[in-house]
Amino acid sequence: MRIYFHNASIPTRAANRLKYRLSLKESHARQVTSEVFGYRDWADLHSELGSKVASALDEACNSATVTGRRAYQASQLAASAVDLHGESADDFVRWWQPSAAYAQDEGGNPTETPFAGSKEDLSFQEALSTLAHAARHSVGRFEQALMTGIHRTENESSLRSAESIADELLSGNRNREPEVARHLLDALTSRGLPRSILNLATSLTLGDGGPKDEKRAADLLEQLVESDSTPDDLKRIAKSRLGTD
Repeated sequence: MRIYFHNASIPTRAANRLKYRLSLKESHARQVTSEVFGYRDWADLHSELGSKVASALDEACNSATVTGRRAYQASQLAASAVDLHGESADDFVRWWQPSAAYAQDEGGNPTETPFAGSKEDLSFQEALSTLAHAARHSVGRFEQALMTGIHRTENESSLRSAESIADELLSGNRNREPEVARHLLDALTSRGLPRSILNLATSLTLGDGGPKDEKRAADLLEQLVESDSTPDDLKRIAKSRLGTD
């Protein structure tokens, strides 16, 4: 009973819920989640994203379909031999609801999950996770979630992950999306990340992803030179571009 997805948002959320509920390694949680959705492993699941019309999520299915789907998911979960800490596979799947758009408790209210903050925070983490494992995915599809997350997050590691994605857009390690890269760099610059400030100055100078703005580019380079938090190598580059070496 394979379930098809347009993107990795639902599978990633399901894997995260499993990981934190059972204290699993991420790789283990993803393997089990993949099997529950009818795939060999996480790579197999990712290879099928967007390849077929997405399956209806639980909320759009009739009760008989949901019952059959849950029975299959419970059987796959039991076959994985993951430690459910004394809970039956059937009961666990009723809590987990991996193929639902919004997992709910038995009273019908959305459950609070220990790994997630707001809906926006979860969307940000899911976008980072999806893009980290699928370099061919269009970053633009996740731009809103990334932009919101960059402005809101207090997680330094998440900011660095977003910066790496912007770097890959510039370096050619991902398909070129210059306008998206410019937007991400703007957001990352507002958070004071020196490498992104330097990259944004370059984009502004070249007119890559948007109009040229040499004055703002120079202002950003001066900001790098004057900041005590700028790494020495980036400060040298900024000074060289300003001609102040």
